[in-house]
Amino acid sequence: MPNLQEKLQKARHSFEASKRGTLWTPRNKVLAVLAAAYVILPLDIFPEFVFPLVGWLDDLGVLALAAWWINSHRETPPPGQTH
Repeated sequence: MPNLQEKLQKARHSFEASKRGTLWTPRNKVLAVLAAAYVILPLDIFPEFVFPLVGWLDDLGVLALAAWWINSHRETPPPGQTH
């Protein structure tokens, strides 16, 4: 389990990567827009107006999966090299 120092270092690295634009690759931007559209639009696999609790869990799962994908598929330069 990572300690506080490692978590802070990872958060700082993520923040710096997002400033360089490496977190938001074109594919990740499209995925984020599609995930947001899935949550906002009423047409889902499990619509909220038909299945209230399941519909919200469905949307939450899509957001969690998109966040995981974006975080794990970022383009980072080799150490010591910047854009």
